[in-house]
Amino acid sequence: MELLSTWGEFLGGIGVIISLIFLGIQTRTANRLALASSQREQRHIWQEMMFFMANHSSEYREFLHNYEDMDPDRQTKAVMALFAMGNQLDMLLKLNAEGLETDDNLRYVMDAFVGHMSTPGGYKFWQAMSDIDLYGDNVLNAVNERLKEMDVPNEDFVNALHWLKPDKVF
Repeated sequence: MELLSTWGEFLGGIGVIISLIFLGIQTRTANRLALASSQREQRHIWQEMMFFMANHSSEYREFLHNYEDMDPDRQTKAVMALFAMGNQLDMLLKLNAEGLETDDNLRYVMDAFVGHMSTPGGYKFWQAMSDIDLYGDNVLNAVNERLKEMDVPNEDFVNALHWLKPDKVF
């Protein structure tokens, strides 16, 4: 009887180990699926924002160079794209901190946002938004750290992305 009890405990222990291994595999798979889902969602949001910016490209390009002198309705259209971009960056920073977003996707969005914020109009806008603490601390700190490393306003960004040049020189 004691031999059967020993074998029962041994087999029970093996069953627990197999269950834990299976649970670990399932958890890893679930985490990878959550990461993939998050990335698909973030890319979809980014794509929608790009379509919005394309539909309002004249306003957006003018904003990056001289937003202070713009008509308020035109200014608002451009601002909405930058608010959306900053909101997405905030989400990516938080997801990345939780391991639910990849470093390369975060870097791409960060580089794009900082690039836009480094333009003459973008930088004035960023300073105004920073002064009133409009963006969350994650975005404010991350973007301000990156901007400190650059000469701003930065004409190189627009020169590299020539489609962001304004229709007219201000």
